[in-house]
Amino acid sequence: MLDGCAAVVGHPFPPAGPVERAAGFGPRSNTDQKGGDVRPGALVDYLTVVIPRMRLEDLGATRMDVLLERLFGFRGEVVATAFRERRWQFYTHSAALLDREGELVGRVGIGGNGSTMCISLSGAGTRWVRNWHQCQRELALLSARITRCDLAFDDYDGEILDVHEMRDRAARQEFRQGGAPPKWRFLDDGGNGTGCTLYVGSKGHKELCIYEKGKQLGLPESRWVRAEVRLYAKHCEVPLAVLTDPLAFLRGAYDVLERVLAPVARDFCTRVRTRRKAAEVSGEAMVRFLRRQIGPSLNLLFEAFGGSAEDFIRERILREGQPRRFRGIAKGDQLHQFLREELCRASS
Repeated sequence: MLDGCAAVVGHPFPPAGPVERAAGFGPRSNTDQKGGDVRPGALVDYLTVVIPRMRLEDLGATRMDVLLERLFGFRGEVVATAFRERRWQFYTHSAALLDREGELVGRVGIGGNGSTMCISLSGAGTRWVRNWHQCQRELALLSARITRCDLAFDDYDGEILDVHEMRDRAARQEFRQGGAPPKWRFLDDGGNGTGCTLYVGSKGHKELCIYEKGKQLGLPESRWVRAEVRLYAKHCEVPLAVLTDPLAFLRGAYDVLERVLAPVARDFCTRVRTRRKAAEVSGEAMVRFLRRQIGPSLNLLFEAFGGSAEDFIRERILREGQPRRFRGIAKGDQLHQFLREELCRASS
């Protein structure tokens, strides 16, 4: 059915840039994308794949730990819980995928639904993937298909993307790709600094979301803008090549994006830069919250206790854990390092 759809309407998700638009839908060259040196220019931020159980049995990949390492290179960073009789995505049994910090980063479904297995990774899960080229190769060997893939591009300083300009382009029907222009809607923050969002397209096929991510993380003056293209295989195939050249497919989603993102270098947006930016913005928002909400209280304690105020605070006020705003960014020593480096740099 999927092949027939592609044959009738043409490939629904044409890539741009270094990936061919014609047969094969693969990059002309992989010389700049090998191993850990990949600079994709955009991020795979959500992924759902469906794999025939027969292929898993044929290739001896029915054990979850073996399969997760084979597909994603997980070696304890992400593990599956035991399967339970809990319905998920039309499957009778499901298991949770947890990262090494115990956070939920995906799910797995089995039982029924055409004798397939479904694996879904959130953005917090995709950040643990070691090698997207290996993932693409293994998925092909397993005759797997992508049912949803989200591609994200981060404009950290708002130099390329402007959500209001993109709204005006939508109003001028510049997102038309032939036929009727896609539906669009704009969520305005009314100038309160919580961030605006533009949606173009619809769920189930192709949807673009451009939003002011820095503002939504709590920093009203942040210029950080994110563009996400969500590709669905409800009607047609999502090619495996999106995993190894996400920027090309994000550009190719709409002609407007191809023009706007044309000058973007392949090392502009990276996973590490995005995590550091998230730590910086969330950390600055946390500092401002602390100053506004409890700054006077801490000041009073230091005035009352003098040099012993720190001991009092450690004994009576501090508790384990970290604010939810840092969920999915980092934990432990890495988060501490990000905060020290980014907050000190921002204040210097």
